[in-house]
Amino acid sequence: MTFKDMIKGAFIDQFQMSEIDLKMILTAMFFSFLLAFYLFVIYRYFVRKSLYNINMNIALVGMTVITTAIMLTIQSNLILSLGMVGALSIVRYRTAVKDPMDLFFLFWSIACGIMCGAKQYLLAIIVTCVLTIAIYILAGFPSLKAPYILVINGKLENLEELAEEILEEYCRYYKISSRNISKNSERLVVELRTKNAKTLVREISRIGDDINVSLVTYEGDVVG
Repeated sequence: MTFKDMIKGAFIDQFQMSEIDLKMILTAMFFSFLLAFYLFVIYRYFVRKSLYNINMNIALVGMTVITTAIMLTIQSNLILSLGMVGALSIVRYRTAVKDPMDLFFLFWSIACGIMCGAKQYLLAIIVTCVLTIAIYILAGFPSLKAPYILVINGKLENLEELAEEILEEYCRYYKISSRNISKNSERLVVELRTKNAKTLVREISRIGDDINVSLVTYEGDVVG
């Protein structure tokens, strides 16, 4: 037998179906669903939105399990795997993922499905633990938290001076981003960082009776 025949024989062997026993399927699906359920819980904890999308969270579970099933299917036969790649390449998704965290969790669920389908259960668990610790630590950094946007509307002539006195007392950092002055009113937009958001809003609102104050986070949640 020549070297060419050996290569040809080894290549042909890849086209033969390899059996997947029931134990392998149940084990892969068990770890896949276990990690998917963990993603379901951790997604709800970290994605603190006023409009929480339960469908997105359920999709993460389905994505993990389906990816595991696809991996179990295509690893049994080379021809089937090539055909699966061609079939999946023509699929186009029109739904835009607006939140980067949603995209992050989607890739996380797909990665868990691939690792479970490839029977790399320990790797899947380690990666999940590392990512959980990483996002928990990074989310707690004060420098990574988005600043507040303070909007002040009033009719006082010295509104800016009075507001700055309060801002210097309660803010670690502030910057007046916009000034809008009309004949009868003045509007200030201030970017700031503070740990006393509610107290700051109350103190500024006490400047005058015609003062309107709104403190908005980067995500668009109204604080006061």
